Amino acid sequence: MFAGRYIWWMLIAVAIFLFFSMCFDYVTWIVVAVSGCAEVAGSCGPIVVSMSGAMKPAGMGLASLIMVICTVGRLRYLRCGWGWAAAALVWFYASTAFPGILAAGWTGQLRPEMVAESLPAAFLFINVLCAYLAIPFEEGRTVPFGEWRWLRGLLWFCVAYGTLTAFAGTSGFGATPARLIGMPWLAETLAGLQAPLEAVLDLGTGSMVPAYAVLAMFAAGLGATLLPQDAAVLRERLLEPFTLRGSRR
Repeated sequence: MFAGRYIWWMLIAVAIFLFFSMCFDYVTWIVVAVSGCAEVAGSCGPIVVSMSGAMKPAGMGLASLIMVICTVGRLRYLRCGWGWAAAALVWFYASTAFPGILAAGWTGQLRPEMVAESLPAAFLFINVLCAYLAIPFEEGRTVPFGEWRWLRGLLWFCVAYGTLTAFAGTSGFGATPARLIGMPWLAETLAGLQAPLEAVLDLGTGSMVPAYAVLAMFAAGLGATLLPQDAAVLRERLLEPFTLRGSRR
């Protein structure tokens, strides 16, 4: 999936999510008003339950599915390893509940402290990655995620840290895979690992500062991959603003 189509489908997914999270309740109200169910006591309940309890979550799930498929498809189109796709899936899974919290701002029920308390680092990681994937690499010579080994190592460190942080900070993370493969004990085992792992990742501080520091490193590393990977060309680009026109130095 090339960059233009990736951006197009991601915008479509965002539009679908905004519609179902903020506007679909008004559609439900219109349907209830037009149906005339209010004239018969108890007849509006099934309509509201069907639309708000089934159709609305299905629409929001469709938007999430489009984002996941587009991100994985874009990574595979750029010939990135499956490790990037796995990390993206973990970040998407850990960020599932947060967009719904943001949608509460439409009804005036959202407070800044609620956002700060519920903001997962995985949500920021996946947004940085999606913004990076929107760059049209196929139209230039820039190699996705760079060519320098040390830079790729730094990015992989950030990805591993962000993935482990998403796993440690997401309650019930192992419930879904345990249910899919029929191993209930797996969920209990993974749940037992989350608390010790979270204590190690936050360096015993109990805060998200280490995660935000790694996130900053991740964003800076992705930005560095857009620079010329040839040291001579990079030095020439950096010195160009300080060199007089027509000078050899």
